[in-house]
Amino acid sequence: MALAKITDPLARYGLILACLALIGIMMVIVIDVLSRNLFAQPVRGAYDLVSILLLIMIFSGMASVVAERAEILLDLVDGALPRAAVRGLKVVASLTTLGICLYLLYAMISPAQDSYRYGEQSLELGLPFWILWVFALAGLVVVSAVALARALQDMTGGDSDMRAGE
Repeated sequence: MALAKITDPLARYGLILACLALIGIMMVIVIDVLSRNLFAQPVRGAYDLVSILLLIMIFSGMASVVAERAEILLDLVDGALPRAAVRGLKVVASLTTLGICLYLLYAMISPAQDSYRYGEQSLELGLPFWILWVFALAGLVVVSAVALARALQDMTGGDSDMRAGE
């Protein structure tokens, strides 16, 4: 499917960015703890850095989770249902994921605009919050595209991960 060929690399790059953000979080925390204990001097901006990197990690990594179908799920009824019913449940789940992502995207636009309009900044580093909103919104756009690709794949029966009903 053409959309999946575009969204799969985006999800992979997002996962790489999420991993780098996680490594950054660990490094900031370790350096901050060492600096506090060895020199009695905490790292200035460590709280802001960890918060920013956490946001980047979450919104960059979500697309990979959706693309790989790695969400937490309960498949208690899958084995008892026919293949077509399981496919229907997957379509409903994919469309629900897409709907939630689109709603979150819609709900985040106004606060992002306010953040830009009023010049909100992080406490310690003074980083403009609108930059963080760009990361969050971009991440949700990619997650929505991946969810759409997955929903289309489920509707057309392009999924080879059908275990039930065999």
